Amino acid sequence: MPPTDDADNGFRKQRFTGADGADYTAIFDGEYSGRGLVTDVHAVQTTEYDYFLIGDADVTLRSMTARGGRRGGVIGPRDDHVVFWLQHGRLEMHFADRSRVIEPGSPYIASASEEYRFESDETVYNGVHISDAFLRRTAGELGYPMPDGPVLFDQQDELVARHGPLRRLLGDVSPTLMDDRVRGAMRTALNRRLATVVLDTFPLRDRGDDVPTASRLRAAIAFIEEYARDRPTVPAIAAAAGLSERGLQEVFARTLGVTPNGFLRDQRLDGVRGELLHGASPNSVLEVARRWRFTNPSRFAVAYRARFGEDPSATLRAATAQRPDGRSSWRIRRAVAYIEAHLDGVCSVADIAEAAGLRPRRLQQLFREERGTTPTAFLRELRALRRGGEDWTDRRS
Repeated sequence: MPPTDDADNGFRKQRFTGADGADYTAIFDGEYSGRGLVTDVHAVQTTEYDYFLIGDADVTLRSMTARGGRRGGVIGPRDDHVVFWLQHGRLEMHFADRSRVIEPGSPYIASASEEYRFESDETVYNGVHISDAFLRRTAGELGYPMPDGPVLFDQQDELVARHGPLRRLLGDVSPTLMDDRVRGAMRTALNRRLATVVLDTFPLRDRGDDVPTASRLRAAIAFIEEYARDRPTVPAIAAAAGLSERGLQEVFARTLGVTPNGFLRDQRLDGVRGELLHGASPNSVLEVARRWRFTNPSRFAVAYRARFGEDPSATLRAATAQRPDGRSSWRIRRAVAYIEAHLDGVCSVADIAEAAGLRPRRLQQLFREERGTTPTAFLRELRALRRGGEDWTDRRS
């Protein structure tokens, strides 16, 4: 590799492939302080190896494909922490005090100072390497206390991992970081964002009474998910997480890209959708919305449509039509379709009944039995939701 320019902070972009004669050993020894490599590869024609990296001395993005056999060895202490996702295959990691089996899914972090023995089979993975020195500098800028000795991370809590904060951020910044023209201050700023999310979402081990930010983020998410129906205030969420209101706002913006109130609203919308999909209340969209503390039908309709790409009435209609107990008969489904098609015009009970092939009195009776409301009340509800969408469009234009 040619010497790097110090002004570029040790920037490099490299690819190692079996087709070019490079083998697993070059990466194993040079990038991971490896020793004792053992391989059990299959026939040459089935073996595939490709390793790519791009970045500078602080952060590199990496990907590896190692198919065609099993590999194993010891990864020694390194200068960087490694966060990675398996896309395919299986990896066993054996530390001095524990073992972990890694399969495709959530991110895993390997702390820089920890040595471990590994066994891998048919692995494809993407990873981020963050230097320990850079991580400590970033923590100092954020005011995070760090140990004098080795920095050891615990894995992401399932609750945090489910929201994919690091993967979301990588989706935003990876295209820029993969551009080898981006160097210097701009790359450093993006590197700092990645390091910050790692510090926010992976708890530090053995911190005693000093609760790390990652644990506080987990507490905030858990509190919101448990009490979303009650629509808790930001001060209440912050208090439950042991953070100031400003600290809560900052950690949500950095890690999840939303405000606490935005995250809470999405949880409430998810709750509404869950009830509609499971037919918990087949009678009224607004009835379910009110249970989740949505008091403005217009704003609720806009928010629901933006999150799920359909009107809440469409969700309810699809769920009800699929109910095995036949709660929604074909005649009522026909009546509902007629109402939805005539929201902007005259839509009398007599017209709806004729479209459904029923007498008006029977229509009223079936509507109450199957949907717990009347055709005219249902019509008013849909028109209110429709006005919400039009009002939102007018405000944006």
